[in-house]
Amino acid sequence: MKQDFIPLENYTGCLLGGAIGDALGAPVEFLSLNQILNRFGPDGILEYVEFTDGKGRITDDTQMTIFTAEAVLRFLNRSRQRGIWGAYLQITYDSYLRWLHTQGEKLPQLPGGRPKLDGWIIRNRELFSRRAPGNTCLGALRSGIQGTMERPINNSKGCGGIMRVAPVGLMRGFSPEEIFKIGAELAAITHGHPSGYLSAGAFAALLAFLKEGYMLRKALLETLKILESYTRHEETTQALKKAIDLSESIEPTFENINKLGEGWVGEEALAISVFCALHHKNDFKKAVNLAVTHNGDTDSTGAITGNIVGLYCGEQKIPENWIKNLEMNEFIKQIAIDIYREKEIDSFAIDFQWNEKYPPV
Repeated sequence: MKQDFIPLENYTGCLLGGAIGDALGAPVEFLSLNQILNRFGPDGILEYVEFTDGKGRITDDTQMTIFTAEAVLRFLNRSRQRGIWGAYLQITYDSYLRWLHTQGEKLPQLPGGRPKLDGWIIRNRELFSRRAPGNTCLGALRSGIQGTMERPINNSKGCGGIMRVAPVGLMRGFSPEEIFKIGAELAAITHGHPSGYLSAGAFAALLAFLKEGYMLRKALLETLKILESYTRHEETTQALKKAIDLSESIEPTFENINKLGEGWVGEEALAISVFCALHHKNDFKKAVNLAVTHNGDTDSTGAITGNIVGLYCGEQKIPENWIKNLEMNEFIKQIAIDIYREKEIDSFAIDFQWNEKYPPV
C-alpha cells in the first residue's frame, strides 16, 4: 500500500470542493436541463445563482458531511486515548443525532440516553438552519433505531448515504479496504439498501486511494475490486463500470449525463460524479459545472464530484471567487485542516483543547 503524501491543500480542496458543488447545484436541483439552460444560458451553472448577493449556501449534504467529520475526529481521538476504535458506529450515530437537533427536530428517546450536545461543531449557530433535509435521513434518525448493514433500517438506496462520507476517505492510518467498510457502515445507519451503502463505501475507498497518490482511473479500478467482494454489489458495480466506459466513448455534455441516470440514488450519484471527474480531473470548474447541469439531484452530484476533483487537484485549482463567496468557508476549511493534522496529535498526552473540540466520548 502506498503511503499518504498529498499536502494539506488537497484535504481542504476536498471538503471545500464538496461544499461548493453542493451550493452550486442546490438552486437547480428540481429543474429540468432545458429549464436550467433557458434560465442560466447554454454554459449551465457557472456561479452561485440562488441569492442576489452572489453567495453560495450549503444544503443538508454539506451539513451532514460536517457531522461525519465530527464523528471521524471524535472516534479517532477516542482511539488514540483509549487504544480502541470499535465504537465508531455509535459515535457517528450520536453525531447524526446532533445534526438532527440542528434541524429543529426533537431527539428520540434512546436506551442509553440522548447524545451530549457538546463539542466544537454544535456550537456553530450557522448550522442551525434547515436546508431541505432528506426524508430518509430524517425518518431513520427520528426512529431511534440505528440501522446497520446486517439489520437494515429500511430499503432506501437514496444518495443521502453517499453524499456525506467524504471525511471517512480522508482518514489516515487505515487501508482502503477498511475505509470502504467504515463508509458503508456509516451510510447504513440511515440507508438500508446495498446500493445505498455500498456506493458510499466505494466513494470513501476511492478518496482513500486518491489520498495515497493513485491516479484517478487506477483508483477506480482498485475500488471496484473491493466493491466486488461484497454481496449484492452488482447494481453499484454495473453503474460504476458504465461511468468508466462512457467516459472513454462519449463527450462530456450536459445531455450525456442522462445516460447514467439522475443521481437520486446512490449508485447513480456515484456514476455521474465519476464520469464528470474522469473527463475533467484536472479542471475543477469544468468538472463541477458538468456535475450540476443536468436533470436530477444536482447538489449531491455536485458535492460528490467536488470532493473527488477537489482532493485530486487541491484547493489552489478551485476558482477563488467560489471559495470566497461560499457560506462557512473558513469553518469548513478548518475541519479539513483538523482531519489532516489529527495524526500529529500526541498519542501519549491529553490535548485538552482538542478534547474540547472533539470529545472522545
